Formats: sequence, C-alpha cells, structure tokens
Amino acid sequence: TLVAGGGAIPIKPKTGTRELGYIIDDCAPEMVVAHADAELAPEFDRVERVSVEFGADASGLFPEPSPESPAFILYTSGTTGPPKGVILPRRAVTSNLDALAEAWEWTPDDVLVHGLPLFHVHGLILGIIGALRRGASVRHVGHFSPRAVCSELAAGATMLFGVPTMYHRLADAVESDPQLADALGSARVLVSGSAPLPVRDHKRIERATGQRIVERYGLTETLMNCAIRVSGDRRPGYVGPPLPGIELRLVDDDGHTVEASDDETVGELVVRGPNLFTGYLNRPDATAAAMREGWFFTGDI
Repeated sequence: TLVAGGGAIPIKPKTGTRELGYIIDDCAPEMVVAHADAELAPEFDRVERVSVEFGADASGLFPEPSPESPAFILYTSGTTGPPKGVILPRRAVTSNLDALAEAWEWTPDDVLVHGLPLFHVHGLILGIIGALRRGASVRHVGHFSPRAVCSELAAGATMLFGVPTMYHRLADAVESDPQLADALGSARVLVSGSAPLPVRDHKRIERATGQRIVERYGLTETLMNCAIRVSGDRRPGYVGPPLPGIELRLVDDDGHTVEASDDETVGELVVRGPNLFTGYLNRPDATAAAMREGWFFTGDI
C-alpha cells in the first residue's frame, strides 16, 4: 500500500463488531486487503476485497506521493469516546524513523527481532517499516516468548523491541537460565516502550546480562518524541532528550511555558516537529483542541 502511494488503515484482528463497524463507516475504505484464505468479519462485506500475494518486486513502479499524503490512519483505543482516526503523513513516518536510526545507530547490518502486534506504531511502523527503511532485516516471532526472542538473538539478531510486560518475563527467564541470559546479553541494543519500564526490571536484566535497556517516549499522534541514545546514558526511569528536529515544552494549565531544571517540576508535555500527525480524521473539533499554533498538546503530565 505504501509503495503504491496509498494510506493504510491497520485493523486489530480482535476488534469488536460495533467498533469495527464504526471504523469502516468513519474512514470509508476503498478496499480491504487480505490473504485469499482469510476469513473476514461480515462488516467488510460492503467493501471491495483485494486478495494479496507476496513476493513480487513493486519497487520503482509508482511515483512517490507528497510528503503530506497519508501513510497510515491508526485508530486510538477510544477509552474516552469513539475511536479517533489519527492521520500520519509520510513526512512524519520517514523523519521519525530516520531520527530513531540516528539515536540507535540503526544500520542495514542490524537484524531486529520482536513479537509485537502489527496494527499500531510500535510493532508496525517502528518494528517493520523501520527495518525496511534502513534496509535491515526483521524477524517476527509470531507470539512473544522469552525463548523465542532469545533464540533469534543467539542466531544473530542484534536488536530487540519490546514492552515492559515482555521485559518482566525476560527478567524472570534470564535470572533462571544462563543460556537465555547470554543470548539477551549479546544484543547490540534492547529497546522498551509503550509504557514506563519498572526500574526493578531494568536492574534485574542488567544484573543478569550486563545490558542496560534503552527507553523512548511517543504517542500515536506524534510517533516518537524522545529516545535514549545507544551511546548515551541509559538510566532507568528516563526516556532521553528530544529526537533531532523535535521540540518539547512543559506548560501549565494556561498554556504558559514551565521552566524546569529538575526531576520534580510538573507540567503538560507539548510537542512540535515533523513527527506530528496532520489531524484526526473527520474530527476538526478534536484536532483544533489538540493543536495550537503548531504545538500538539499531548495531555501527558
């Protein structure tokens, strides 16, 4: 879809009937792309179906569209109302992946392993599109398990992307199995995201493997804003400075900048940079409430 210049809307396989119907009505897709043998929910019956076969080389067949054209529309969880479609332009995806490659020294020689779902930013955009953009390799283990990812690391994988629940399971595993500890310790970089990594698990893995995990901070609307550098200080409990080209501020309830030089000052994080989404699909009111003078108000404290 990206090579052809279109925008992709990944759908979580276990999306409920009501939510799926809402998403299809909201984004009005021109087609649904699926494997020929896939059984799709009845809600897709009103959408043209295209069966996909992998293996053909489509590079160079299509012109590259505008950097502002949609690459992905990802739907939020809808915890405070109906899910919102976040429009991520090609500009946001390419600039963010290049900035992360600089921070993590990600090269074509790297082999990434992960077992993350492929319908959101972490597993799909960072974990699959990121490797493709670098010309690197990616090994997806299907369903995460400590043994599955450590087996790939022992067989030459150099990077691991995971979330804190995965690293908690890895901490348990490497404390009791020296072979798994050696495999995890052989990685060039371990990256954790999507939620704060407990300091205890960070230190447990460091004791067992010598590895200090890299953390980063992002949202669906912004992709990644901050990241610990591979060559930087990998302190537990920190997500690092802003990525190249991205500005972050702390603001008070009135939107005024809060000056902070310690780890105690509280404010709302606001973001500006090429990583920002272009808006919420069909929700100009929500877009206007979140975007002010080029800054995205994250709602994160």
